[in-house]
Amino acid sequence: MKDYGLKLYSIKNNDIFVLTIICALDLALLIYCTSTLSISYYEALVFFNEQDSILHKIITASCKLFGQNDFALRIPMIFFHIISVILLYKISKFYIKFHQDRIIAILLFVFLPGTVASALIVNNAGLCLMITLFILYFFHKNNIYITYILMASSIFVDSSFMILFLAFFAYGVYTKNATLAWLSAIFFTISLSFFGFDTQGKPSSHFIDTFGIFAAVFSPFIFIFFIYAIYRIWIKEKKDILWFLSVISFCISIVLSIRQKVQLEEFLPFCIIATPLMIRIFFSSYRVRLPEFRKKHKIALVFVFLFLFSNWLIIIFNPVLYNFINNPKKHFAYKFHVAKELSKELSKLNIYEINTQNYKLALRLKFYGISNGGNLALIENNNDFFVKKFDKIIHKL
Repeated sequence: MKDYGLKLYSIKNNDIFVLTIICALDLALLIYCTSTLSISYYEALVFFNEQDSILHKIITASCKLFGQNDFALRIPMIFFHIISVILLYKISKFYIKFHQDRIIAILLFVFLPGTVASALIVNNAGLCLMITLFILYFFHKNNIYITYILMASSIFVDSSFMILFLAFFAYGVYTKNATLAWLSAIFFTISLSFFGFDTQGKPSSHFIDTFGIFAAVFSPFIFIFFIYAIYRIWIKEKKDILWFLSVISFCISIVLSIRQKVQLEEFLPFCIIATPLMIRIFFSSYRVRLPEFRKKHKIALVFVFLFLFSNWLIIIFNPVLYNFINNPKKHFAYKFHVAKELSKELSKLNIYEINTQNYKLALRLKFYGISNGGNLALIENNNDFFVKKFDKIIHKL
């Protein structure tokens, strides 16, 4: 019995050590990536204009504490991400039996392009993801009162939590938990009355676009397996709250995309947390086979992780891609570049006020202390000086 206890203690500590290494490396590389990015126009809107949002208050508080710079802008998002990784690991214990499988589920989550985006881009996705995982964690720990308090608190955070309330309502009906179903329905109704539901505009199909974005956020191979996993659970396995949340979020976004353009950042956080389900399904299929028939599964696992890891490195070190692109504006992260470098060039010339007709660029420059106005005019493509990344000219001024 003593040896068994020591073995469990060793496994637990080994898991904590591996998780710490994953979080530390992830944190270091995300901070490095932050140093290569500029504030985008939509992030500048959050910082300057959306003064009623919780995210605005968090970001501005960070900038007051650390100074108005890119590190202070993005460190709250990175913090939300690291907490989310830890919470998902704890939640995965309720879905995955073997500790090595849980580590693989966490690695899969970390490497997903959508996860990296939520860790770096200033929008509500990262905050909603963390709050959702807190709610799920306390729900799985049977801390019902804390779960309900967090659910009630999330009502006014973002409209995307309506999906969470729908999932809990469906799960409450499925498990015949009347209290959960009724409270979830009440939370959903309050959230709907507060945020409303946008059905304006001319009906138009964005079905293919939505599928494309899902494939990009998951990566094509993982997206296909995600659909397979939620379908398999639907027809063969026990349905937990994580399944209800993922499948309802995915199905509603797909149905809505038939009529209108969907704000996918409101749905994607509830889908990418399905990694424990996908890993459980994969290794369940893997272990029912004799060792000599597991080769295809091993090859598939290695291939997918190499592909995801390569994509992850490309996102982290994205400025290198400018060396291989003829038109810099086609770079996937171009809208997150230029502004900081331009502000530095203007500061070298002691210019802190300049006229520009590009209102988006003007708002971005404002973050770096360059206001729109004065007697000088900013004329793009004037060739007075250049903005470079890795010795490649990406913008002429």
